[in-house]
Amino acid sequence: MSVKSIFRAYDVRGLYGKELTEEIMEKIGNAFARFLKQDTVVLGMDGRNSSNPLKDAFSRGFLAAGKNILFVGLVPLGVGMLYAWKRNLPYAYITASHLPKEYNGVKFFYGNGIGFLEGDNYKIRDLVFDGVFVEKEGGSLKELNREEILKEYKEFLLSKTKPERRIKIAIDCGNGAAGVIAEELFKSGGFETQMIFDKVDGNFPNRSPEPQEDPLTVLKNLSKKCDMGIAYDGDGDRMVIIDDNGETVTPEQVAYFLLEELLKKEHGPIIANVETTRTLDYVAEKFKRHVYRVAVGHTFLMEAVERYRACFGVESSGHFVVPSLIPFDDSLAISYFAACVLSKRNQKLSDIVKKIPKLPFIRINFDCDDEKKFIVIERLKEKFTIEHKRINAIDGVRIDLENGWVLIRASNTSPKIRLTIEADTEEDLGKLRNEYETIVKEEIRREI
Repeated sequence: MSVKSIFRAYDVRGLYGKELTEEIMEKIGNAFARFLKQDTVVLGMDGRNSSNPLKDAFSRGFLAAGKNILFVGLVPLGVGMLYAWKRNLPYAYITASHLPKEYNGVKFFYGNGIGFLEGDNYKIRDLVFDGVFVEKEGGSLKELNREEILKEYKEFLLSKTKPERRIKIAIDCGNGAAGVIAEELFKSGGFETQMIFDKVDGNFPNRSPEPQEDPLTVLKNLSKKCDMGIAYDGDGDRMVIIDDNGETVTPEQVAYFLLEELLKKEHGPIIANVETTRTLDYVAEKFKRHVYRVAVGHTFLMEAVERYRACFGVESSGHFVVPSLIPFDDSLAISYFAACVLSKRNQKLSDIVKKIPKLPFIRINFDCDDEKKFIVIERLKEKFTIEHKRINAIDGVRIDLENGWVLIRASNTSPKIRLTIEADTEEDLGKLRNEYETIVKEEIRREI
């Protein structure tokens, strides 16, 4: 893997010490300063062991260009985002989100809370490798009071909504950044909490930083004694919800549950990525709303929410946005909102979920080198365009069939290709899985 390939469609990520070093991060900081028109950036970081040295390297490069940093410290991504958004300042956050502990990176955001789009990320990449390192006088770094930043975030959410009754929430922070505020947020809102893995630890000793790929056994058992369970990823921008039976609630089911409350009073369409199931279409039809499907990635989600003035956005990976609550993608805030919505219902979450329409569905990951995965997808696009009539190539290749749909796309954050299938029946799902799993495996094995 080349160093240039750490620049992805909507962030920078690579193996620390190999693909992403302090030397490279210092150049990224300098390039980011050269790219920005503003003189000041808000900087935050997650709790990975490598985040502090990479934060220092980024800061050296940025300050060398004569610009200023407001450092909010180790906080969940959304906490620093709110601070930056309220002051209309760009935001940089050192993280590899849900990837294993060996990885790290950086995400960039505009002052409106939307992440950098692909074109601007690649402009920074080109500045990193153009051989120029700008040095000017005057750059300063100010370390802000983290407790004040956390308090501002908490009070902002509490001013938006509170529970109608006291319910019990099990919270699994996965030793990630959410642990610095989750308990205080929920308790201040009026919930009873049961916390696990809330001490920040960059080794992630208890489970994977990707909650969707972890069995979450401890949380599921604990959730059976509570009204609801919540698990966060490494930087707190993804979440998984568990019901009172210890069962995982899919992102689409979470969206349905939230939309039943939101759409009673809010206007605007719904934004969902191409991986989301038809559960979203059912709730949209119920309330006569339109669903716009976009490419996978929180940046594309937020850009579409703003463009269409949507009331809600969801990604199948566990990203959500409710603009009337907080004007950007922040699953820590949305999980608090979900708990408040549940407190208004005189039903168990498991009983609510049972009534939400759901078709047979599967998602399968295949390992594939970063340098090869997009070539595989292009080959499959050519193949399927010839063989099928209903093709969507906005992100990977999606085939709509009489008995379901199939999506094959390259991950923008991992060396993987993902096969997603939703079918009308379990029998149809099995047939489609056998057919398309074989096709993907054969294409990955082919020589470039």
